Formats: sequence, C-alpha cells, structure tokens
Amino acid sequence: MQPELLNSGIIDLLEADPRPSFIVATTPLPATIVYTNPALGTHPVLFDVITAPRERNRDLWEWITSSPPAAPDNGVGNANTTSLSFLYLDTVWTRSVIQQQMVVVGANAQAPSSEPPRKVRLNEVSRNTTTASACPPPRIIPIPETVGVVTTALPRLSSQTNLAGLAPDYLASDSRSKSTSAVPVVKDKEETSGPVPGPDVAVLKRSITDPGWILPDIMPEQRPFLEVIHSVDWAATPLGPMKEWPARLEQTFNQILADSRPIVIYWGSSYSTIYNEAFSKLCGSKHPALLGMPVEDAWRDAGEQLKEAMGSIARKQRGLVEDEWRFFVERESDVEGGPNWLEETYLKWSIVPIVEDNQCLGFMHPVLETTSMRLWERRMKMLIELGEALVTARDVKSYWEKTLQQLAAVDPCYDVPMVILYSVEDDPDVMSTNPPLSGPNKRCRLEGALGVPEGHPIAPELFSLQTDDEALSPLFKEALTAPHPLLLQTKDGSLPETLLHGFQCRGFEEDPCRAAVICPIRPTKAENAMGLLLLGLNPRRPYDNDYRQYISLLSQKLTTSLASIVLLEEEARRGRNAAEQAAYDQAMLKEKLAVQTKEANESIQMFEAVAEFVPVGMCFGELNGGITFANDAWYKITGYPGTGPIKNEVFLSCVKEEDRQTIATEYEKLKTAGNVEFEFRVKPQSDTNVPPLTRNSPSFEKAGLDFGPKDEMKERHVLATAKAERAADGSILRILTCLTDVTAHKQAAEEAVRRAQQAENLKRMAEFATVGMYDMDLEGRLLGANNVFFEMCGLEKVDPTDVVTKPWETCVYPEDYTIIQQKLQKMVLEDKVQNVEIRLKTTWTAEDGAGHKVAAARWVQATLMPVRTTEGVIQSFTGCLSDVSLQKWQLEREKLRKEEAIESKRQQENFIDMTSHEMRNPLSAIVHCADAITATLTRVQELVDDVEALRANEAQKNAGAESAVAVNGKHADLPVDEVRSLLESSIDSAETIVGCAQHQKRIVDDILTMSKLDSKLLAITPITVNPVHMVKEALKMFEVEARRVDINLSMIVDSSYRDLGITYLDFDPSRLKQVLINLLTNALKFTKTGPTRNVSVAIRASLAPPTEATSSVQFIPRSQESYDEDYDQPALRGRGDPVFLMFEVKDTGQGLSEEEKKSLFQRFVQASSRTHVKYGGSGLGLFISRRLTELQNGAIGVASQPGVGSTFAFYIEAYVPSAAAIREAEANAESMKTSAPGLAKLAGTAERDAGAGGAVQLANIKSGSTSSSRPSPAAVSPISDSSSSFSSAPQPQISGIMVVEDNLINQQITRRGLVNMGFTVDVANHGIECLDKLRRTDRFVEPSGAAAAEAATDCNGNSNSTSTSTGTNQQTKFPLSVILMDIEMPIQDGLTCTRNIRELERKGYITGGRLPIIAVSANARLEQIMEAKEAGCDDVLVKPYRMPELLEKMRVVMATIAAHETPT
Repeated sequence: MQPELLNSGIIDLLEADPRPSFIVATTPLPATIVYTNPALGTHPVLFDVITAPRERNRDLWEWITSSPPAAPDNGVGNANTTSLSFLYLDTVWTRSVIQQQMVVVGANAQAPSSEPPRKVRLNEVSRNTTTASACPPPRIIPIPETVGVVTTALPRLSSQTNLAGLAPDYLASDSRSKSTSAVPVVKDKEETSGPVPGPDVAVLKRSITDPGWILPDIMPEQRPFLEVIHSVDWAATPLGPMKEWPARLEQTFNQILADSRPIVIYWGSSYSTIYNEAFSKLCGSKHPALLGMPVEDAWRDAGEQLKEAMGSIARKQRGLVEDEWRFFVERESDVEGGPNWLEETYLKWSIVPIVEDNQCLGFMHPVLETTSMRLWERRMKMLIELGEALVTARDVKSYWEKTLQQLAAVDPCYDVPMVILYSVEDDPDVMSTNPPLSGPNKRCRLEGALGVPEGHPIAPELFSLQTDDEALSPLFKEALTAPHPLLLQTKDGSLPETLLHGFQCRGFEEDPCRAAVICPIRPTKAENAMGLLLLGLNPRRPYDNDYRQYISLLSQKLTTSLASIVLLEEEARRGRNAAEQAAYDQAMLKEKLAVQTKEANESIQMFEAVAEFVPVGMCFGELNGGITFANDAWYKITGYPGTGPIKNEVFLSCVKEEDRQTIATEYEKLKTAGNVEFEFRVKPQSDTNVPPLTRNSPSFEKAGLDFGPKDEMKERHVLATAKAERAADGSILRILTCLTDVTAHKQAAEEAVRRAQQAENLKRMAEFATVGMYDMDLEGRLLGANNVFFEMCGLEKVDPTDVVTKPWETCVYPEDYTIIQQKLQKMVLEDKVQNVEIRLKTTWTAEDGAGHKVAAARWVQATLMPVRTTEGVIQSFTGCLSDVSLQKWQLEREKLRKEEAIESKRQQENFIDMTSHEMRNPLSAIVHCADAITATLTRVQELVDDVEALRANEAQKNAGAESAVAVNGKHADLPVDEVRSLLESSIDSAETIVGCAQHQKRIVDDILTMSKLDSKLLAITPITVNPVHMVKEALKMFEVEARRVDINLSMIVDSSYRDLGITYLDFDPSRLKQVLINLLTNALKFTKTGPTRNVSVAIRASLAPPTEATSSVQFIPRSQESYDEDYDQPALRGRGDPVFLMFEVKDTGQGLSEEEKKSLFQRFVQASSRTHVKYGGSGLGLFISRRLTELQNGAIGVASQPGVGSTFAFYIEAYVPSAAAIREAEANAESMKTSAPGLAKLAGTAERDAGAGGAVQLANIKSGSTSSSRPSPAAVSPISDSSSSFSSAPQPQISGIMVVEDNLINQQITRRGLVNMGFTVDVANHGIECLDKLRRTDRFVEPSGAAAAEAATDCNGNSNSTSTSTGTNQQTKFPLSVILMDIEMPIQDGLTCTRNIRELERKGYITGGRLPIIAVSANARLEQIMEAKEAGCDDVLVKPYRMPELLEKMRVVMATIAAHETPT
C-alpha cells in the first residue's frame, strides 16, 4: 500500500517544495521515515534533528505519531487529511495525515499563512556549492538486508551541469515540467551501496517485481481531457454530433488522442478545429473554446494564411512542411483576476491532407515545439559573447563597464529586459559609528542600468545596506548573504508594481517585467559579494528549470570572470610588491656600495653637485686662459657652443671686443693677487647652437635669472670672480672662475631709475591736470589727491596720512551719496570701472553769452577704478573728477528750449486746427446754400421754359390773333427774356460762390498739408487699390465743372500698364489723389479760357524708374528735405520689387515759358505775378505735389510750350500686394457692385418722386444732367421708382437719418437738403440729446428693471433739449438707419456719444445689426480721422462737403456694413 501512496504524485510535489519535508510511515509500528525531499538536505541541522535518537527530540516525535482529531465525514472516502502545526526549536512544523498510514511533515521558517510566500529561493534543483563534496542525505530510504535500493534520477539541470554535454532530445522536452522524481533501481545485495540508516530508521521492503518509484503516468490525465471533449456541444458546430461523425474522422481523432505530439485536425469545408491534449497546452486560455471553431475564427492572425495553404495542398494532394515559427500562447494570469499573459513559443509544423477516394476530407496539422532548443541557443550565444567580452577586462571598474556594454548589446534582448548593476563597497559612515551597527557594513553604488529611466526610485545612485530600507534595499541586503539568486515576483508582492512605473523595458516593450532575480557576484567562495545584479525576467517566458539553469550559468559566468579579474589584480599587486622589493634590495646594495666609495669620491661628488645645481657658472682654467672644465650654467651664461676643453682665444670670441682686454688684464693680476673681481659683457650668439642644460636646478627659477635662448636676448652683463689655486712653491696650478649673470640686476636698476623718473613726471602732471585725481580706500577715506580735487570739493588741502578725510560724506549731496555708494558696491562685485555723475556742494559759476553771471550746483563725473593688492584683493580705488557743470547747464537750457518749441508747435497746430474748423463750418453752409439756390433757380428756369412752350403750343392751335391773345392774356405782361436772363445770372453767381468755397477749401487743405510736412508728421499708408478706379474717382469730381466750361475730360490707360497684367497695387490712394486733384485743378483753371479745351489723364506702369528719355517731361530734382533720414516712411521700408506708376495730366491751355517753368514747384510761388491776379491761388499746390511724390519715392516734372499747352507728369513707387490682400480688395469691390449696380435715371424733382416719409433706396448717384449743361439738384436725389433697373440683390435701405450737430445753421441746412431728397430726418444738438432720442427709435430695445437703469446710466441721463422731426409720427418710433455725428459739440462731444452707442450695441440694447455712424466734422487731420474711427465711427466726412458726396459716403458705409454682416 505504501508504494501506491508514494506513486500517487506526492513525491513530485515534495520534490518541488522549497520547504524541508519528509514522510513518516506510521504502520506498521514503529513509525519510520521513508522519504526526505531535496530541501531537507540543504538544512543539516534539521536533518540531524529527525535522524537523531528519538529520546533527544521526544516532544517532536510524540506530536508526529499522535492520533489526529476526529474529522467529519465529507464524502471523500478514506482520504481523511488533517493539518496541525507545532513549534519546536524555533521552527514551525506542520503535518498532514494521509489514510491513517503516512504523515507528511514540513518545516517552516514562520507560522503557516494563507498568503503566498513573498520570496522563493532558487535552490530547488541546484546544490549548495559549500556542501557539494558531502554525501547527499537519504531521499528514499534504502532496504538494507535482502534487497538493495539505489536512487537515480532523470537528467536534471543544475548549476554544476555541463550544458554542452546534454542530449538534444532532453533539450527539446517540455520546459514547463516540474522537478522530476527519483527512480529507485533494484540491484543485488553485492551492488547495494549507500549510508547505513540510524537505529530508529526502518526500511520499506518490496519485491523484485515492484516497478519502483517512477514518474506519475500521464494516461490518467487523459480522462479529464476526454471529459472536456464530451462536454463540447458538437451539434452546434459544423461537425455535428459525435455519433454522426464520419468513420475517417473518428479514426483520425482517436489516432491523435493517443499521440503525445501536439496535433490539430481541420475537417470539412469550414476547416473545423479538433486537437489532442498536447495541442491544448499550446492553446493556452483559448482552450476549450477553439474546439469545433472554423480556422479563420480560431486563428485570427494566421487563419487566412492557413486556409490558403490548405487550399493549395488540397489541389496538389501533397503535404507541406513549414519553417519554424515564433508563436505566442495566451496563458491565464498567475494572479486571480489578473490579465492573461503571452508565452513565447517556437514551433515547427506541417500540414498533411486526409484523402479518401481521391477527395481531401480535411487536414492533420502536427506541431513540434522547439522552444527549449531555440531559447537554449539564444541564451548560450549570449553567455558565450559575455564571456568573450569579460575576458578583455583588466580591472573591476572595466569589468562593470564591459558587463553593461555586453548586456546592452544583446540582440534580441528578450531575456534581459531590465538590468541594474551595483558594486558593493565598504560603507565608511556605518564603519565610523560607535558602537558599530550590526549587519553588513556595506553600501551599493550604481554602476549602470538598462531599461530603467535615469533617476528612477528602483535604482538609486547610492544606498547603504545597513541603514537604508527604501525600494529594494532590504532585498539587496538579503541577497548579499544568500547562496543563490533571489527571485522577486509581482504576483506575491516581493517586486512591488509601484516601482515598475515609468519603465522603458527592452525586448517586449508592451509587456512590463513581472519577475526579476538578484544575483550576488562573489569572486571566490570565501569572500563577500562584490556586486549585485538585478536582472528582469522575460515577461513572456515562465521561470522554469531552463530559465533557472540560464540564470545559474549567468551568475557562474559573472562570478568566474570577476574572480579572474580579482586574481589578475592580485597577481599584479604581488608583481608590484616583488618589483618594489627588488628595487629596495638594489637600492640597499647601491647604498652599501656608495658607503664604501664615499670617502674616495666625496669631494668630487660635492663639487659636481654644487657646480651643476647652483645658478653660477663655474670653470677651471689655466693661467693662459684655457678652460679645462665648465658646468652647464657657464655655457648658458657665456653662450659658448660645444663641450670639452676650451682655448682662450675661442672663449674670448663670445665676449664683446671692448671687454676682452679687461679679462686679460685681470687674469694677469692673479699672478700676484689671491683673487680678482671684474665685469664683462657677452654678446648675443644668434648664429650658434647653444646646448641645453643637462640638469636643471630650481635655483635658477628662485634666483629669477633668464637663461632663455640667445636669439631672444640682447647682450648679457656678467660679474666674474677668479681665484688661483697654488702649489706649495706658490706657482699657479689652476684658476677657479665663477660667473654670475647680473643682467637682471642691471635691468632692474635701470627700470627702477626709469620708474622713479616716471612717477615724478606723473606726480607733476597730476598737479597741473585740469581734472581732480584721487585715491581712496573702500571706506571712503582719502589716500591722496591733487590740488584740483581739493578745489572742486571745497576742501582745504591737507596731508591725508595725517588727517582723516572722507570727501564723499562731506562734499556730496545726500541724494547723490547713495548713488555713489551703489556704484562702489557694483565696482567691487563686478571688478569693473564705474562712472557716475554726482553733485558737489560747491557752487559753479560762469558767464553766458550775454555777459550774465550764472551760478549752479557743481556737477562732476566721477570715475571709479578698482585697485588690487598683490593678493588680488580690492582694497582701494582711484579715479578722477571731471567738471561737467557747463554741459549740464547747457543741457538744461536745451531741454527748456525744446519744451518751449514743442509747446509753440502745439499751440500753432491748435491754432491751425481751430482756424480750419472755424473756416470749414461756414464753408459747408455756403456750399449747401449755394447748391440749394442753384437747384431752386434751375427749377424756376424749367418752369419758365414750360410756360413758354405752353404759349407756343396754344398759338399753333388757335389761328386767330384774338384767341391767341385771350389764351395768353395773363402772360402778356411777363418779360420772359428778362426773367431768363436774371435766372442765368443768378445761377452763375451761385456757381461762382460754390467755386470760391471749393477754392477756399483747397487752401485750407494745403495749409494743413504744409503743416504736416513741416512737422514731419505726414505718413504714407499703402493699401490695396485699383489704380484705374482711383483715377476715375478723381476725374468724377471734376465732371460737373468740366461740363460747365465745355472742357473735354478724358482718361487714357497706356498699353504698358496692361502688359504688366496688374489690377491691384499697394500705395497711398489719398496722397496720390491729392496730387491728381492739384494738377487737374490747374489744368481746368488754365484751359477754360482757351479756344481748344481738352484735358486728359494718362496712366502708365513700368518695372524701372521712368527717366526723361522714357517720358515726355523733364523731372524736377529731388528736394533736400527728401533725403532727410529723420523723415523716413516706415510703411515703405523693406518693400522690394516696386512697380512704378506714372501719371500724365495734359491740357491745351496757354502753356508756360522757360522762365515761368523755373519758378514752379516752390513754396508760395506761382508761374508769374499775373497768374495770381488772373487765376488766384496760394502757390502751394505744386510744391505740395512735389513733396508728396518724393515721399512715395517718386518725382514730378513738366513739359510746356506757350500757346500749345502743358503736360505735368509724376510717378510713385507701388508694390505688388499679397494674394490675401487682393482677395479682400476684390471682395470689397464686389460688395460695392451688388449694393449699387447701376445709375439711377432722372425722373423729375426729388419732391415729386420721393414719397414723404417713405423708405429711400440708395443707388450709385452720378452728378450731372442729361438735359442741361448746368447741374441740377435732382441729379443728386435718390430714386425710389420701382421700375428702375436694379440688381436682384437686396439694396441697403435708409428709413431715417439722425443729424447730430451743434451749429444750428449747418443743422438746418443739412436737415432741409436731406428732407428735400425724400429722407426722414431727426436732429440733435449734442451727444446727450442723441442718446436720449436713440431710445425712442425703432433700433432701441426697451429694457426693464435694473437693465433700464443701466441703459439710462449708459446714456448719461435724459436730455431737456427739443428736437425737430419731419415726416415722422411722434406717437411712433423713429425709423433710424444712419447717424451723421459732429465731433466738436458742447455738453457731450461726438466721440463720447459714439462710444456710448457702441457700448449699447455690445450689451444688446440696439437691434438690426451695427448702427452706421458717419462722423461729419471740420477736423481734417489724419490723426483726428483715425481717432474718430477708433471711437466707433464707420467713416469720416470732412467739411465742407456737397450733398452728392454725403449720399456717396452713406452708400459706401451702408454697403460695407451690409457686406460684412448677415441681416437679422
């Protein structure tokens, strides 16, 4: 019975259990140990406890053999299992009783818990290296007497296994299998070997026929798979119920069920899937859902490819063998409720057709898993390359670098997705504590990481294993002493998932690491770990035996490589010690030898040492001057080339010729004297090669001598001392000469004299300087100063060394003293010279040009220059004081003059503006009244003509004179001719008034333009314009006047303009039109009295500037003001590729003579004195035209002949606009066309054609009449006849106009003119009244409650002024369409009123879209116009104006607003 129990699979479980465990057979008595697992063999202490005599551990054995408590019947038969725990020897023991025959006992390091262990040591398979030589503890207890039992095992991967020697068949086995069980082999008694059991250990006997302990048979596991097969609802699949399956399908399916290879069958036209149990392991979590499923649904990624392959095989009826595939099997999560994971698998497969009666019924798809082989090859390749790389390391530092480099170069890097490498070193902080802390006194330093972002908390740069407990520090501490790699997993919490956030794992980047191992790196068995490697595990492979073996081999490779490097360093250290010892021994021998020869050579060595290392040239010579020995310094000083004995005449060649006799004389003195001292000079030896010193001595540098190359020096001064060594008889044996280079001393003496003289000169210069010079310390104490400084500061001259003087504190104004203190701090901080202007308390006096005395505070400019000590510290500063009082006084006077000039200019401009305003207001009334008189008289003239025509018709109808008299009796006394003459005279007078008013307006405009030109305020503002349309607009202004004086006015567009293909250009149309108006005014003025009256305007264009050769006029040279850089036009700056537009105004007037042409284009100058008498004018028009063209980078010229006519031409620079600007200009032009498509025809007077109070539709009004050469007021009246030819597009409607004007005359004239044209008009005297009347119009929405109060506040209260309304019912709201707003008004001006109206629009109190507001003002400056538009006015009409201009302006504003907003 016991073997059956042991064969039930318990052994497999205990083999893989990391806890020490054993099995005790309780029957027959006494209880006997029959099995121990490998984990128990790694704990010798526990093994001794269970094998020792039971008397020593009586409590433990009594607990093991005690009867278990009764358990209720749970329907499991005899499998009564009870678990108990027992604490013994600080170890928690647990037991499980099986069928009252066996007890399974396990030892735990802590009390049993339902939670899984947090760490699992990787020691299930590998043995402890420290106990590898010892005999393993008994696993299955052998039978000692009759039958011998020896345990063997299947091949097992361990850290000591030679991987290269394993058979490929084993490598291809299932890598996911657990640890294999030991298989006992029965032998004869003679062959029995093994340890003898203890006295209390019994044996388990069995017969020879017993097959022994074998692996559990896999066939019993077939039953659950068959149950799964039968549980499938096959009737719902294309295969149908199993009882209806074809015989061939049943045969093939039974065949693959018995096959251990993974095989799948694809049956029928739908390729339904059926597979065996081995293949179900490859299906992962998809099993058993894949059973019966079509192939395209079962394998979405490769389904279509498999179908195509099977279709090709069916046609050929020949099998297909595919290459190896990498396949990812979806596995269920290790954690309940967690996501599934993919397992990397390598497969080889083939497809075999199932053919019957020459018909392919299906396909059999056998699969061979080659995962172990491929992983083994990949990992072995990585280990081999790592080993080859680590061989090249020569020290531990390079070992870490090589390791990281090689791990980073692994490709593919699936097995090393994350690497963190630490070196372990002694922790000086922990070792210095007193008393020392317990535990490892180590700290870890990060050598590098792969797949981990820099600064990640999982990989700190440095941490202590003793004191730090953050992140993985405790696990590293545990791994430091662990004999095997330490496994960390996310599923048991040993690897916290919070530490994996932000990872950049390599390999399968989309799958984060789920496990990692910490491998300690020990160079030898007896030493501590020198490194710790945290290696992330492949997230798509389980941590199985193959992976454990790979980690073990990697750890072994790192350990052995590090051991080699440590040994290599140790050998190198020993070699260095041996070399040092040898050198020391050699030195000792040399020292002994030196001691022995010291007495003989002492004097020579001392002399040579002194001679070679002193900065003095020493030589031994003869009396005749020959030299037998000289040191290196002698050669360097004398500049003599070569070595060896030197003859006297050769040496003297290095000495200057003047000093050679001195040397000979001094040597002669040695015959009688003991020693001599003399000086001589050595000439430069530029053409000789002086050998360098063979030995250098620091004495040269200390002495400050310059022994540079001869070609870089001038002559040297040498001080020589010679002493004769005499024999006993007094004769001279040899002469010792010492040479000292005193060139530096000579130069220093000369430099000292020069500097003393220079200092004296500087002192003299400082005394006579015109600026104050001083020297102060940082506290402000005066260290020295010249006389001017004392005079400027008003101080009495004293000696600063005797009297403490601080000039800044006493002589500088308190407000400026703070400034100079700040400058001093900045000087010290930045170490730069600072300048500051300050006021001294002394008074500066001078005389101005008129002889008046001027007195003011003394202004000086102080220079602060830091002065450093020899140590580089700033302790003082020096500088000078420059008196700038005169410049300051002049600057203040210039500022005052400038302010006075600006104020004068402002007053002048205000005067011009006021004059212009006051002149334009009456001019506007004059023009309007003259137009009204002209219109009235014209109407009277038409009535007279009608009466005359009636009389003529009646006369023709009546033949008799009496009846004619009767008919015309009431008209007989009417002097028709006289009335007609009076009417024509009155109309001429009214037109003369209009002409005079227009002339006066031009004079005012010219004055304003001249004011802007003189102030350099006139700006050129280019916009996108059609030049042809602009010229037409200018001509249109003169059509009435030209028709009145019978002048033919025409326009010519030259072919050069059309050839360039331009329509729109960027230029300033207002300035260009101003020039054209001046020239056209002159042309009409001088042509209206001639016999031939033609005026034409021609427009040309070119890409090059026009010249006199390409034009018909002579251009005037540019004026000096046009070259003024201060009057540059920013809008034209930087614009390239200009287009030159040229305009010619040609007339047939009286012409100009050469003398008259010379005086043109000058300010206030006309062609001749009679010109003003006959034609009038101010003489500014042509001058302004010249300046405006020059401002636009152009020129103007003239060509004229007396009696023939004149041609005035000018050109400007224009620029090609952008595409967006062209589109905007075209859109504006199109909106203008749709708003007023054609001209309205005359249909009678405005009073008859326009209904009272009716809505008036604006049209494109053209001044003039088709029936008379004189202008008619009806020509400018709006037409409301529905039969007129209009576009189908909706036209802007004017229901009512509000005129806001404080001048009652202009108010009444404007109101009357608009009423006569058929418009509904209301008037207001100022802004408050306008806002009040606005509330009673149809555009205002009445608010309620707080909103009403707010609206009233916005309108600034109610107005008490009365208003006049024509054509409107006071009981109904005024139909407001447009507001004509004056600017200068009392109580509230027009700009403020406009802003209030726009604010009401913003708040929603005004309906019907934007309310058109046209500013009507005499303020004509551009800045005043822009100010009105910024306030909210849609456009500005400058007084004086005529009614057609007002109608045109309203039409343009209404059309623009209608084009930019959708009607509500």
